[in-house]
Amino acid sequence: MNRLIYISFAFIFLMLLANTTKAQIFLEDLSLYPDSYITKKIHDNPDINQYYPFIDGRGNYPNLNAQNNFPKKVALLSFYVWNDQIVVTKKTVEEFWKGSSWIDSIRGNKIASSLSSYSIEAVIKQFDSLGTKIIIPSDFTADQKRAYDSLQVRYSKTYRKNVPKNITYDLCSSSSFRFIKLPKNKLDADFANSLEDIARILNVDAVLLIENKITYDGTLGLGVINNISMNMYGFNPMGTNVPASGVKMKKGIQYNDFLLYASIEQEVDAVISQYNANKELTYENYIGYDRLLDLMIDNLYNSYQARTKILPNKL
Repeated sequence: MNRLIYISFAFIFLMLLANTTKAQIFLEDLSLYPDSYITKKIHDNPDINQYYPFIDGRGNYPNLNAQNNFPKKVALLSFYVWNDQIVVTKKTVEEFWKGSSWIDSIRGNKIASSLSSYSIEAVIKQFDSLGTKIIIPSDFTADQKRAYDSLQVRYSKTYRKNVPKNITYDLCSSSSFRFIKLPKNKLDADFANSLEDIARILNVDAVLLIENKITYDGTLGLGVINNISMNMYGFNPMGTNVPASGVKMKKGIQYNDFLLYASIEQEVDAVISQYNANKELTYENYIGYDRLLDLMIDNLYNSYQARTKILPNKL
């Protein structure tokens, strides 16, 4: 009898444990977890084991072994929220997130603006601790701001296939930033090269873009941040404006003036807002989001430093 009771209690405990692990965690609860737990969910992409720069600077991977130093001045060009299904549905931003409190007629994308304003000071301080100065659009001169506003970004393969031209995604961005969608292909050379001119105009060593993938579930009444991506692009360490007389291409490997330095992703899957049956906002909290970015920045720095130790391949 006692053995049967013990087995019953053990079964109940295991069921409760299983239900707990499936429960949705809140973003603010992550602040109770140690750094080691968070960093396990951060990884670089492309993986460092796939990294193969060429000695003369050709290809999509920069020869960071020739540069070593982490960029001293970086411009944060874009900070936005995204969901891949928005393209699939061919809906406007307002239609796609209808029912949430995320789109505001005055503030634009409220969640993107809230996340950026909540974390931007921490981002600046964290980069500063690494010896890097971060500038944001509010720091730009009038001429730099005009160049930023008129920036035309190219993609080797569009992320918005079959989406009508009248649908724009500018409302995905924080009000302080332009919407510049990260490419589907992390090593998109067209995308990277299109950022070169604005980097020169801003007089920075590299540029940074931050994407937050989010989901609004109207049935459950939950707003969730799924993952965060942070990409840094910079000048080819082997030089730019390489002469076109037969050296731009060799063995099908192109020379690019601007390249992806590092790409960091973090799995989050945490609740940031809740709504009742009448779709009224009952909870909203971004506590701990700045810490997630701080840990990503540390990982970005370490990833960059690891790449500086990789000797390039010869063509």
